[in-house]
Amino acid sequence: MRFFRLYLFGLLMATSSAYADQFCFALAETYYEQVYCQLQAKAQTKNLPSFNQFKKNNEQVQASLLKRPAERNGIKLPLSLKKPPVVLETKLAVVDTSVIQKANPATAKKSSAQISRAEPIAAISPAVPKVENIFGCELISKQLKCSNGVFTLIGNKSNQRLAKSALVAENKMDLPAYKDGATNQYLTRAYQQYIVKMCEIGLCGVTMTYGKFTYLYQDINSKGLDFSQRFETMYGFLKKDKASMGVSESTATPQGLVASDCSPLGDSYYVCEKQGRNFIFARQ
Repeated sequence: MRFFRLYLFGLLMATSSAYADQFCFALAETYYEQVYCQLQAKAQTKNLPSFNQFKKNNEQVQASLLKRPAERNGIKLPLSLKKPPVVLETKLAVVDTSVIQKANPATAKKSSAQISRAEPIAAISPAVPKVENIFGCELISKQLKCSNGVFTLIGNKSNQRLAKSALVAENKMDLPAYKDGATNQYLTRAYQQYIVKMCEIGLCGVTMTYGKFTYLYQDINSKGLDFSQRFETMYGFLKKDKASMGVSESTATPQGLVASDCSPLGDSYYVCEKQGRNFIFARQ
């Protein structure tokens, strides 16, 4: 029996790792990590370390590792040319209440260097305590009951449950183009579009947090590259992967997640963050 439990645990870990490898782009938090995923999709990572090992290196080492395969595949590999001149919010915030408001007004602004990277995910629990947030919400198991409606936790979806047009080439991420103005407000609009489009292709369970989204924006922008175009490239690869690979549809809230960890995203979603991971609740 002990051997069986160990075997089952190993099988589950291997399955979990397989799902992570399938959607490399969903785990990429920097431009160079995106390039790695691009090369992986083209089977061009033969002499590169595993993705998890690659992530542990600094930018200069990553650039050195990627240089030759990137050149062979016509992928630009610029180093940082400039630093964004603005300090970005790492929590969802917007002045227009029809879009997003701050989940925690006491949260201070952080610079790009302070934006946290992925942290270990907490142990999963099927239920969490009732704790209200400033939007009058209660989180009860997999539901957020708020003054403006009831929202249910959603995860990944199999291809059979997607719209027929979801995975076709014509379906684009279509992030808004940046125009001179408030960067934080632009990123709020772009993030809302990103969440909607990820859920559209059945990958609502592997979205990046807003903090990681803004970190990636700053990294791409610092290299003089087009942010919206990079996400279009990412979306194309994710759709191809999703068309041929299975996903787990199971959902669960992590231990310790409370309503104050959640922010409204437009009229249809609440985005909750716990230890570097997103949990998306959709209006019923």
